[in-house]
Amino acid sequence: MKKPTISLKYLYKSIIGGALLGIVPSLAMATTLTPENEQYLLSYVQHQHSTTCSHWKSLPISKQEKLLLGRNVPEVTAAGVTTQDLSPSIATSTQPASTGASSQGPQVVYLDFDSATTGTYSRTYKENPDGTGADITRVFDEHIYSAEERAYIQQRFQADYGQFNFQFTTEQPTEGEYSTIFFNANMPGEGADAGPAGIIVDDGGAITSILFGIADSIDFRNLARGDNANVDGNVWALFSSGGFEAVTGMVDTPENRALATVIQSAQTGAHELGHIQGLRHYEAWGPIGEGLPTTGTPPDDAFLPEYTGPRNGTETTLHLMGSGFSAGLSLADSVVTDRFFSERSAIKLAFNENGQVVAETDGDHSSIGSAQMVDLAKLDVPNTIVEGRNANNRLNVNAISIEGSLSQIGEWDWYAFHGEEGDIFNLEVISLVNSNNDDFFDSILYIFDELGNLLTYSDDEFESPDSFVFDFKMDYTGIFYALVTGFDYTGTGFDQWSIGNYQLFVTQTRIPAPSAFLLMLGAIAFMLRRRHNGGVA
Repeated sequence: MKKPTISLKYLYKSIIGGALLGIVPSLAMATTLTPENEQYLLSYVQHQHSTTCSHWKSLPISKQEKLLLGRNVPEVTAAGVTTQDLSPSIATSTQPASTGASSQGPQVVYLDFDSATTGTYSRTYKENPDGTGADITRVFDEHIYSAEERAYIQQRFQADYGQFNFQFTTEQPTEGEYSTIFFNANMPGEGADAGPAGIIVDDGGAITSILFGIADSIDFRNLARGDNANVDGNVWALFSSGGFEAVTGMVDTPENRALATVIQSAQTGAHELGHIQGLRHYEAWGPIGEGLPTTGTPPDDAFLPEYTGPRNGTETTLHLMGSGFSAGLSLADSVVTDRFFSERSAIKLAFNENGQVVAETDGDHSSIGSAQMVDLAKLDVPNTIVEGRNANNRLNVNAISIEGSLSQIGEWDWYAFHGEEGDIFNLEVISLVNSNNDDFFDSILYIFDELGNLLTYSDDEFESPDSFVFDFKMDYTGIFYALVTGFDYTGTGFDQWSIGNYQLFVTQTRIPAPSAFLLMLGAIAFMLRRRHNGGVA
């Protein structure tokens, strides 16, 4: 049975809230948020997780229903593995490794400030919250970016992506593939195919959320060079004077309102560009190896099984790929913090350019005794950390992506990896959240030690039914095993969700103490970034 067609273009949004901001319906050009509604928005952004920002609506049954079914776990843990099964006849891949997308040259990005900018935008809704009454259309002003503001935003992009192979331009390229970031793309039909960014107004006139940006795709390995994204930073014009000053710490002047819009546009644009490079919201969690953010977001029960690991991600809110729902970022973080890429983001961006990809073996690897042994490849990863524990450390990273598939319900794909005590491993089964994969499925990922003892497993990460075992630390030196399988949908009418294609993306990180030379380089990089981000007069 063929899976339902799902466009991932419309599933990944940098949405900032689902709060009811009961603005009185009006046709006035300059409508402001009340202080009460502003505080409600800030509280909501910091503490809630929303399925509107996730892929769960794509799944045929809910996470709770999956818990009740309870498939797979007892079967795997009762597999009766013995040390006799762990023979040295581990199958090795006969497929040569291939690189990621580096041979395609630099990723060109066009910063388009004009094609979606008309000076105003509107929202139309019914007069009453129940959908009755007359149609009401409210018109809002758009920010018009000056030449200096455009140059500043371009400098911010260049600072964020400067250690990777990117080229940014404010002039539309005349040849070759390129991605476009559309600013002020807040109306249907403008900019990227993903849909409009901007405020969302429900019937009755309440602003229910703010969509600062939306990306066409989540393109792991950056295989498509023409993905686009929409950005809208105009919400800062809607705050009351007191609310604007309370949130941003800036004096409420027209110049500072414009500055907030420009900074918001730069950070959201860099964030959405990250999505079309394959970056996920959880790439913001950091420092690497410390588990979930200290903000309490996302909650433990957003994962299946419920998360029980550490919450020491103290640096998460400094990182570009964070959001309110994934990391507990506040609305103020968008304009008062010059965010940068985390270690996780840097690893994935480096992998896009130089990573090694291998194919699942053609031979049998359906048991732990016949597991496919996979050697991770050295990956040169630049240090993008401006401040934090690893700001002056050298990141020693090995990584691999395995292209695999499950063709039968109950199929098991076993892989073996070698690690040393203290190594930090992150393992992602990328299937549904991959715009390059039409044959996706609902995965489960199990991790076993060298004696076949189950150490941990992931059925669903917090935003989708893809599996993610993160910050798994080796407490011994030797082999560990990863088992990829599908959730068993037998009897539910959705058997097709048990089989499909996947990429198993595995990274191994070691972080040594910094040398004096690296400390000096870190200080130079920090000064250069400050110079690039010198501000807009």
